[in-house]
Amino acid sequence: MKLAVYLLFLQSLFLLYYSAEASGIEESMLLSFGLLNFLLAWGIIKGKTQAVKVTIVYKGIDLFFALLMLMAGSLSQALNAGIDLAILHDLIGLFGRKEEGVMEENETSHNT
Repeated sequence: MKLAVYLLFLQSLFLLYYSAEASGIEESMLLSFGLLNFLLAWGIIKGKTQAVKVTIVYKGIDLFFALLMLMAGSLSQALNAGIDLAILHDLIGLFGRKEEGVMEENETSHNT
C-alpha cells in the first residue's frame, strides 16, 4: 500500500510540473488530475476504503488510455502506464491479502 501512495504522490507532482508549461484548458485539466491524485493518496493514507476503490477504478481507466496512447506512438506514456500498473498491482494485492485472512479464519473455525 505504501508503494501506491508514493506513486500517486509522484504522479501528482508530474502533473503539476506539466501544468506549469501548459496553457488554457489543458492547464486546468492537469491541475485537477494532479489534485485528484494527491487527494486519493491522502485518502489511502487515512485508511478510507472508498479512496482505494476509487483509485482502482481511476487508475484502471488511466491505464487503458495510457496503453491506447502508447499504441498510437506516444512513447512517453510508457512511464505513465508502468506507474499505473504498479499502483493497481499494489492495491489489488491489498484486497487479496484481506480475503486470504478471512478464508483462513473460516477454515480454522470449520475444523474445530
